[in-house]
Amino acid sequence: MRYFFGVVLVVVSSVAVFAQDGPKAEIFAGYSYGNYELIPGSSSVQVDTTAVSGATGARLGLNGWNGSVGVNMKRWFSFVTDFSGYYSGSSASTTTSETFSPCTGCKTQADTIMNVASSPKIHNFLFGPQFSYPGGKVRPFAHFLVGGEHVDMTRSENVTSSGVGVTLPAIPESGHLSETGFAMALGGGVDYSIRHNLAWRLQADYLTSQAGLAQNHVRISTGLVWRLGD
Repeated sequence: MRYFFGVVLVVVSSVAVFAQDGPKAEIFAGYSYGNYELIPGSSSVQVDTTAVSGATGARLGLNGWNGSVGVNMKRWFSFVTDFSGYYSGSSASTTTSETFSPCTGCKTQADTIMNVASSPKIHNFLFGPQFSYPGGKVRPFAHFLVGGEHVDMTRSENVTSSGVGVTLPAIPESGHLSETGFAMALGGGVDYSIRHNLAWRLQADYLTSQAGLAQNHVRISTGLVWRLGD
C-alpha cells in the first residue's frame, strides 16, 4: 500500500517540476468504486452420465481510491499514468452442482461445490493515451490504458457429496492468492471547471485483467483535478 502511494508521490512531484517549463499537466485524485467479478461464471455441461450445472460469476462492490497524472502533449492529447486501489472485508461466492452415475443402473450421486473469494485487495497501475475535447466549462475525454494489476485475497472451496442414501460432510479447501497480471482499462468521463486551475472529474471505466480474477470489472471515480503550467 505504501509502495503505491510512494510511486504516485514521486510521479506527481516530477511532473510538477517539469510542468513549470514544459507541457501542461493535470493531477487527479479522488474516490473510486470498483465492481469486480471475483469468481468467473461457468456454463452447464452434460458429458455422458455426468451433468454439471452452470453458475453466474460472483461479483463484489469495493471502495477505494483513484489517482492519475496526465502530461498534455497537445490541447486534445495527453499521456496518462493511472493508479487505483480497492478493498473489502466481504466475500463473494458461487455454488455449482455435479450429478453423476458411476455405472448403468446405479443410483445418482451429487456433489455441491461452493467457491468463495473473500477480503480482496486490488491495485492497478496503468498507462496510456487520453483524448479530450477542450472547450467551455465541460470537457469530455476518453482514454485507453494498459498495465498491470495485483490481486491479494483468500479463496476457499467447500464440496458436499450425497448419494446412495449417504450425505458426506463438506470438505473445505482454502488458500491465499497473491498474483500480478496484465490489465487494461477503456473508458472516459468529463471535467467540470470550478475555476482556472481546478476542476471536478467524473469518469467510468471497463476493466479487464489476467491476475487471478474473471474478466469483467467496472470502476467509477470522482474527485478533483489540479491543472499545472497554465
